[in-house]
Amino acid sequence: MMGLSWVVVWVQAVLSWNITTEPSTPVRVGDTVILRFSVAIPHPYHLYSSRATAKPANLPTQLTVERKKGVRLIGSLLEQGKLIEEYDSVFETKVYYYKGEATFLQRCVVEGAPAEVEGYLRYQFCDEEQCYTETKEFKLSIPVQAGGVSAEAPAPAKVLPDSSSAGSSLVPSKLSDSEKLSATASASPPVISTGQSGSPSSGEDSLWWIFIKAFLFGLAAILTPCTFPMIPLTVSYFTKANEGRTGFPFLAVWYGVSVLVIFWVLGLVLTLIFGASAAYNLATNPWLNLIFFVILVLFGLSFLGLFELTLPASWGTATSRYASPRSLGGVFFMALTLVLVSFSCIGPLVGTLMIDMVGGRLWEPIVGMTGFGLAFALPFTLLAGMPQLLKRLPRSGEWMETFKVTLGFLELALALKFLSNADLVWHLGLLDREIYLTLWITLFLFLSLYLLGKIPLKGASPTEIGVGRLLLSMGSFALALYLFTGLWGAPLKFFSGLLPPIHDEMGVRIIGASKAADQKACPYPPNRRYAAQLQKYTPPDFCAFYDIEEARAYAAQVGKPLLIDFTGHTCTNCRQVESNVWHHPSVKALMQKEFILVSLFVDDSTPLDSIIVTPEGSKLRTVGDKWLYFEKSQYKVQAQPYYVITDTSLKPLLPPKGFTLDVEEYERFLREGLHAFSERNHLPQVKL
Repeated sequence: MMGLSWVVVWVQAVLSWNITTEPSTPVRVGDTVILRFSVAIPHPYHLYSSRATAKPANLPTQLTVERKKGVRLIGSLLEQGKLIEEYDSVFETKVYYYKGEATFLQRCVVEGAPAEVEGYLRYQFCDEEQCYTETKEFKLSIPVQAGGVSAEAPAPAKVLPDSSSAGSSLVPSKLSDSEKLSATASASPPVISTGQSGSPSSGEDSLWWIFIKAFLFGLAAILTPCTFPMIPLTVSYFTKANEGRTGFPFLAVWYGVSVLVIFWVLGLVLTLIFGASAAYNLATNPWLNLIFFVILVLFGLSFLGLFELTLPASWGTATSRYASPRSLGGVFFMALTLVLVSFSCIGPLVGTLMIDMVGGRLWEPIVGMTGFGLAFALPFTLLAGMPQLLKRLPRSGEWMETFKVTLGFLELALALKFLSNADLVWHLGLLDREIYLTLWITLFLFLSLYLLGKIPLKGASPTEIGVGRLLLSMGSFALALYLFTGLWGAPLKFFSGLLPPIHDEMGVRIIGASKAADQKACPYPPNRRYAAQLQKYTPPDFCAFYDIEEARAYAAQVGKPLLIDFTGHTCTNCRQVESNVWHHPSVKALMQKEFILVSLFVDDSTPLDSIIVTPEGSKLRTVGDKWLYFEKSQYKVQAQPYYVITDTSLKPLLPPKGFTLDVEEYERFLREGLHAFSERNHLPQVKL
């Protein structure tokens, strides 16, 4: 039998199987070989497809490889034949089967000699009265040329449907996750991106936004009742210390620098502890999001006056012993004392900012704490150098307590975002969009009543209010009304990154004025893998695959490019792009008509069928683990959102795109990707 492939013919009383390898001639190491499983199905029987049904029904045809030597599988099981789709009233779902004949195909690459594959097919066939479940074992030996090595790296074999059979299908089966991931990751060499977001400038923009946001947090911290009264006290120290001196107020500047250094060191420690990868893993961890929720609720209740978060008094006493406005060391300890004494007010703000910063890149904690420290130190430095400006400051009073309580309401609203993250990752459905919006509306309505003096918390005015408080109250009430429209299906684009995804059974849609009723049916197969868990998180009017192999097979069948959407339940920027860019008419039309969308949720907690052990020895246990590893191994990137336009080779047709809210830029990205796909596949050119 040496030099010839084994041809195994299985003859049964009902179905007749013919299992062969193609090509049948000896191959070289590196060549692609197809395992062909052909079956003759006599009347009146039918054989079920490998496609799983939406509800439990028949047993799909499954391929299991028990042993292989010198062979590596590529992709999953494919099908050829005239696929019949029919609604089964017994199981109340659509089923898929073949009559007459069918062929199942598995691609593999020869990696050495000898090359052998051993396993079995498990399938179910039925007639009008009853069904039968059988197993067909096989053992194939692939002839390999002695010393032969393929000159080219193997390209994924294109297995086309039988052109003589109308309605023929080419769909993947449920191969084991470990084999599927291995085959996918090895389909093409990894592509190194220019940056996390796919564009050199977007990373800098992100850091600038972190700095600005932190700077605003620092300004807010100054206006709290723990910090604001410290300004004239600190300035008076420096004024007395500088009596009789002339020239540049160096010690006052050093005081501001000391405050900045304290917060900068805090950011540096945060960076060294977490780093970029660990910070990302923490931010997408549902348990940590739950902890963040509890912390922010405590911060909010502290601002509302339920209790005070304070550091041990001995800390402030110890540092104040060394504080002096007449030496560099003394000034530094004055700055440290200020930070410790102000902790009960600035702690929640710093903590909120730190929680926000551990979800991003390596330098975010340093940049954020630099912005916060700069804003916090700025008034002390300026007023210590120019004490005459003190006369222009507003006096301490009830307005500071009002500001603090207002921050408390905002902290409670922000806390819900982290609770929502955990809820989305775990698929609990406890904090869906309606409940989330109801809680936000309640918080902002109560804030409006508080600012009007109707709720007697600290800082509330029982008699009269100023124009400023009236305007703030009106703004809070208007925000509550704006959020109220979201209960009836409004997209609320301004808050798209903070809210759970919209779905089709909201508000008036339950009564019958449903926009979803007017939407086109999803053209993709209804039993897509993971669709039952994830379809509701795809924006309305869009349809997606959630498994890369299924998407590749479907894209090969219909001849369209893939748009890979690396996303996540906890990804704020992903929601912003979906709400503000995807729903633009020109972008939506392109995505719906010209691309096969595959959304890979890198933080989803759905367990895999079995644990996958990567070549590096890491264990992947969830769907999110699998797609995050795929993104990192295939594209050398760990970022969401991250959009890749590719074909079945999975090689990017053009540089991937990261976060952007520029509709024209995103549309240009889609059109250029479509143009590149047409060029590669020799199709009519797309007009850009």
